[in-house]
Amino acid sequence: MGVHPPLLSVAAPVAAVALEWLVPLGVLPAAGSLVIVIPGLGLLGLAGWLAVSGEKAFRRAGTNVDPRQAALVLVQDGPYRFTRNPMYLGMVVLQVGLALTFSLDWALLGAIMVWTILDRAVVVREEAYLTERFGEAYRGYLAQSRRWL
Repeated sequence: MGVHPPLLSVAAPVAAVALEWLVPLGVLPAAGSLVIVIPGLGLLGLAGWLAVSGEKAFRRAGTNVDPRQAALVLVQDGPYRFTRNPMYLGMVVLQVGLALTFSLDWALLGAIMVWTILDRAVVVREEAYLTERFGEAYRGYLAQSRRWL
């Protein structure tokens, strides 16, 4: 796998902070404005819940959390009932939450970039792998669940 999702999730906000410092866009209200901080904190909480509950569902099922390791079983419970990619969705929501909480305009653009990279470079590959690995069971899961929301 060319893209390791957790690294992407860390690199994007680091880049956003650096870009905000070098080339501030001034689109979002000033840092500390409750009109964006409160929803930002809510999104950070949602991102944390998606990450933790997704990981717990993998651990309960006895499969690998690290996407570079083989999938041992098909997980369809916990947040996987609502989205096939809760941990990746959490990474995107994290970027938006950081953008709002800390008034980082570049993190909003980072969220679009993270989503696009995850969708095209990671999820499409994983779906092909899981289809090959789990066959009809995975095809059924594809039919009853959404990739993102």
